[in-house]
Amino acid sequence: MKQWRGRIVLGAIAALVIVFLVMLFRPQGPSDRIPDYQISSQLPANQVDYYPLQQNLDGAYYRPLGEWLGRLILPTVAETKATPGDWVWLELYQAPSIQQGLVGQKLRLTWQSNADLEKYLRLVTTDVNFTPAALNSERRGNLLPDRLNGRSQVGPLQSLAGARPVDDVLVRFPRAQVNIPAGNRAEIKLPTMPEMVTGRYQALVKIIGPDPKADPSTVPKDCPGSQPCATDLMLVQHYNAISKQFDGPQETIRIPQQPRLNGDRFMSTPRDLATAAVGQAGWYIYGAQGQDGLFTVQSLQPRSLVQLQPDEQIFRLGPGRDYISQQNWHHTPARKGTAQKVLLDPRSDSPEVALGQWQEGDRLLGMHLFGGIGGKLGEKTMLGTVTGHFAFSLPKIVRDPFTDELQWEIPYYQVYAHNPQGIIAGSQTWENYAGNLQRGWVQSRPFADVMVKLDLLQDYNFGEVVLSPLDELQKQLQIMMARYRTGDGTGYAGVSPAASCVQDSNQALYLAIVGLQQKVENSPEILSWLDQHPSSPESQRFQRLKQLGDRLLAMLKPRGVTREDWQNNAATLAGLDPDNPTNQYDFIQDNTLVNALLSWQSMLPRVNQDILNQIFLEQGAQLWFMRPNQVGGSMPEILPLAPTSIFGDVPVLSALARRTLGAIVLLPKPQDWQFFGIAVVVYGAIAIPLGMKFGLLQWQWWEQSLGGSVKSILALFFLPALGEELVFRVMLLPYPTELNLFWPTLGAMALSLVLFLIYHPLNALLFYPRGRNLFFQPIFLTLTGLLGIVTTALYWYSGSLWLITIFHWLVVTVWLMALGGYGKLAHQEAKR
Repeated sequence: MKQWRGRIVLGAIAALVIVFLVMLFRPQGPSDRIPDYQISSQLPANQVDYYPLQQNLDGAYYRPLGEWLGRLILPTVAETKATPGDWVWLELYQAPSIQQGLVGQKLRLTWQSNADLEKYLRLVTTDVNFTPAALNSERRGNLLPDRLNGRSQVGPLQSLAGARPVDDVLVRFPRAQVNIPAGNRAEIKLPTMPEMVTGRYQALVKIIGPDPKADPSTVPKDCPGSQPCATDLMLVQHYNAISKQFDGPQETIRIPQQPRLNGDRFMSTPRDLATAAVGQAGWYIYGAQGQDGLFTVQSLQPRSLVQLQPDEQIFRLGPGRDYISQQNWHHTPARKGTAQKVLLDPRSDSPEVALGQWQEGDRLLGMHLFGGIGGKLGEKTMLGTVTGHFAFSLPKIVRDPFTDELQWEIPYYQVYAHNPQGIIAGSQTWENYAGNLQRGWVQSRPFADVMVKLDLLQDYNFGEVVLSPLDELQKQLQIMMARYRTGDGTGYAGVSPAASCVQDSNQALYLAIVGLQQKVENSPEILSWLDQHPSSPESQRFQRLKQLGDRLLAMLKPRGVTREDWQNNAATLAGLDPDNPTNQYDFIQDNTLVNALLSWQSMLPRVNQDILNQIFLEQGAQLWFMRPNQVGGSMPEILPLAPTSIFGDVPVLSALARRTLGAIVLLPKPQDWQFFGIAVVVYGAIAIPLGMKFGLLQWQWWEQSLGGSVKSILALFFLPALGEELVFRVMLLPYPTELNLFWPTLGAMALSLVLFLIYHPLNALLFYPRGRNLFFQPIFLTLTGLLGIVTTALYWYSGSLWLITIFHWLVVTVWLMALGGYGKLAHQEAKR
């Protein structure tokens, strides 16, 4: 029976690991699958040529999306050889008034000259040659940058322009230099990467419904729900900035029905948009005039979603934690078609004060998470696990030019693997990533965009030196996104436990924190200023930032162990790699199970966002949650699914898997062994005298053959040591690096100890008759309780299953082999 119990324990551990690996490493999609991008691109409204260069829209109701706006065109190989460097062509759609003469021209887009840009280009410029893994991914339906394959020295502009099979990437940028070399056409020089957008113009309208005068030929043949489909010609009424009502002119526009994709699903639909709950305050429409002169919508955004008006406010730390862990994703399928906006404030209990903290011009940290697609045509999940996707954003509070009200503007920094939809890793607007009708997710998936308002993340002014945590994160994300577009030169950036959207977004966060630390340590000006102003608010705020950085690093490198590839990349970025002093492209991405386990807390998007949310909340941050759940047109065949941890639909299994994984992953550190030594001395100093006094212990070596002794010692490691510690410490206690409340944690420890004590006499009664008398003795239970207390303390200090297992194993082995334990058990057996 004892051997069978050991096998069951080890089998359960093995099964857990195997299921976990199968779930995360399984290939996505069958072979020879057509990318969704190719299917959707057959619709004329999704093609670049459908939109004439010349647009004639009423400027009172339509506004251009940017001061500078245009379409990227990848130069030919011959052109790049003739003019080396990272540059692309730009078909210019919009320019400042003094540069209107350039609109409509095809201009060279390149970089301004400065040291930071040159370093960035050196870090991300690489040759691109597709590997077998890239070709296999392409056969499974992922869209790869085929036009870049075989090119040399591909920089970030070219990797962006060449990300798709055709030149359909639209970008905007707020400022640029215009240079006109003698005898040549003008060229535009950028100081930073441009931002991807969808459409050329924006308007605010109320959707009245399908145009009753629409020609029957405009009715799509296929759509979600039952037949017949409705026309995609919609009657809308524009917002009137003077009356502040939707009483402007009426107009017929086109909101194209997108084609059916793989999985028999649609990305979006105009069906029932007029009655959608989230659209009652109006819709922002993004697009341009089509060939027929009608404004054709390419992206939709509900106005109510981005208004700075929360539906609910939650105050104090405890309720805030509960919302993050429980309420945020509660009953997600039942929320289909709705959106929630919730403000958490741990320091205030006044709605007016809490909302008044959010001001025009605020630039904040944001975290994006999406869930899964369920329902009749839903995605397949394994054992209830919905992985989802994670990304950072840098949202801003801006004033809407149509309504003059405050609202959210969310620029995403998407570290995004190559995918069937043609979503590109890079900085992009909400309407490009979420609201895009062809490939945006807001109509198909539930979202959680969290905006973090925390003074520690704002700029620091140390005399003449300014330090910006958000700028540092933005820089690292730009590097990571450029790497993803080329797949680090392999042509393919995939998803695995060690390398994914969430892992590498968090790697960028890690590199930003390390980069800030190095900037301070290497700046005599900052160090001198801090020494001279130790009591200034700026210095005190900076000290709190260091504490926040330590807290984040503790999450990113559990128990203080950092992934080697992250360490190497940090050294490369800082110019501290002795093998790469000039910062040439030398990034490492070790896609190994070891690295996945070393960063296990940032492996699953939901777990990662929840932990970050709680860290920021406990640091005093206000959190604004924006939670749309498949909002937009009616698609009854699908339902929104919340992202989960492992075994997400079975909460107990999810918690056990997370705790077990954390405890197994990391080996004890040197300081853990020091604490281990102290624990051995303390336990021995208490247990041996007590045991001797009450007759449980006596110096007596159990005489056994060498082979028998070795076999017994090895068996004791697995049972009772490993088995009991796995159950009573690892599974019953929250993992030490989780954000745990004091009293619930203390209660869990007490429960664990009580069950550990009860287990021993119960085990003797049911399975181990040799211990029936011994295991009921008060002195035995006393020393067993002391063992439970010490191993609990060891586990809470180290987080390692192996350290407490070794301690337990050492105590039991010494007792049985040298302190008369086997003799007493044998005596009990003889009496029976």
